Amino acid sequence: MKNGACYIRVSTDKQDELSPDAQKRLLLDYARENDIIVTEDSIFWEIGISGRKTENRPAFRQMVASAKSKDHPFDVILVWKFSRFARNQEESIVYKSLLKKSSVDVISVSEPLPEGIMGGLIERILEWMDEYYSIRLSGEVMRGMTEKAMRGGYQANPPMGYDRERGGLPVVNPKEAAIVQRVFRLFVDEKMSMCAIAKRMNLDGYPTKRGAHWNVTHVRYMLGNPFYIGKIRWNYITHTAGKRKKDEEDWIIVDGVHEPIIPEETFQDAQKRLKEAAGHRFASGHMSSRHWLSGVLKCGVCGGPMTYMGATDRNGAAYRCVNHVRGACRTTGRIALSRLENAVLAGLEDPFDTADTVFVHRDLPRDDSSAQQMIQDQIKDLDRKERRLRAAYMDGIDTLDDYREARRTLDARREELKKRLEELTCPEESEDVRLRLIQNTQDVLKVLRNPDMDVLKKQDAIRNICQKILWDKETSTLTFYFYT
Repeated sequence: MKNGACYIRVSTDKQDELSPDAQKRLLLDYARENDIIVTEDSIFWEIGISGRKTENRPAFRQMVASAKSKDHPFDVILVWKFSRFARNQEESIVYKSLLKKSSVDVISVSEPLPEGIMGGLIERILEWMDEYYSIRLSGEVMRGMTEKAMRGGYQANPPMGYDRERGGLPVVNPKEAAIVQRVFRLFVDEKMSMCAIAKRMNLDGYPTKRGAHWNVTHVRYMLGNPFYIGKIRWNYITHTAGKRKKDEEDWIIVDGVHEPIIPEETFQDAQKRLKEAAGHRFASGHMSSRHWLSGVLKCGVCGGPMTYMGATDRNGAAYRCVNHVRGACRTTGRIALSRLENAVLAGLEDPFDTADTVFVHRDLPRDDSSAQQMIQDQIKDLDRKERRLRAAYMDGIDTLDDYREARRTLDARREELKKRLEELTCPEESEDVRLRLIQNTQDVLKVLRNPDMDVLKKQDAIRNICQKILWDKETSTLTFYFYT
């Protein structure tokens, strides 16, 4: 008798595929006929997701991780076809090999394979055919969409300034069009920077098309979009290696049939300024070297990260708000490094009684590998094992005495874990918390003040006691979020 998992995937093209429920029915029928126990927790679903890249399939990654775990919850993975497992031969071979090392087989219920070398050969041929089908289908879709773009067709939601009619044609939205025209006017006529424009739009209460705060990225995309002069741009972005622009010679820009809202001359002036701005991006003063407060220090106004700036001829080293640089925060949050370090060290001297520091006590978990999380995961694993035991008893595999004995063992283990979890979650006396926190901060201070300690060790020390430190420039206060 084996334990099994079912992997059910339906991609976006929906061609030559069974429905998810039909796949589940076939897999469970196969499991019953071949003495494989499958519980509901061992059925993994991916609906509307392509099989080309595993990075886009969270249920697949979760299934593989479970299969490779020490608990070894299942011995076999059932799929309707091998194409459900993967449509990329390289990834298919890699993941099947990893599973094989953990003694987990992948079985296609509709594609039985003979034993031995011939079975492996047929499996590789099937994998190659699945990948070829996926590539061919992707190419057909791309050719069809490109042909539509060349004819001036619309294939995406229109940008700010337009609404889509029922027939698919964009029409001008007067209120949004006025916002677009204002952005171009501020950039071209008033020579404002993209950062300044983003801040102006946020201060005046104008949301983006999706209701978010403005930043430099929003402004740059709007100023460079030829849609506003009546054209359609296609093949502009690639998603194969992360979302990024393609080479300009690969773009397809054709005349559309929608109404332009920006004059051609204004748009071309904006393009000239954008090229000039690109040449001056990332001014001197930023350094790649890290400081021990990097990743911990946050802006107290917007909550965004504070970035370290190295010393220049004019200014000393400092931190400032990243969102302000992007135009999404009203204050720079800038604070000189020497002043910041002195304030943080003073705040750590006595976190309960510091004149220029606000202490905020938060009971926060460290991360998913904390003791509480580990115990909760073990309890869930016991629940899964209990369901498998019940299934084995109902199918007549185990006797009633075997089932009861195994249940007693699981129940005793579960009570032990729950008792340990209760001890961890039980709140401690405030005096104990106080003494422990003071001792921890004193240990960290020794590390931070040691000139022989490198940056990484100092970072580890401060992160060991603080989830974050907020710097509010408007009130000149630091707020510490200590782990308890």
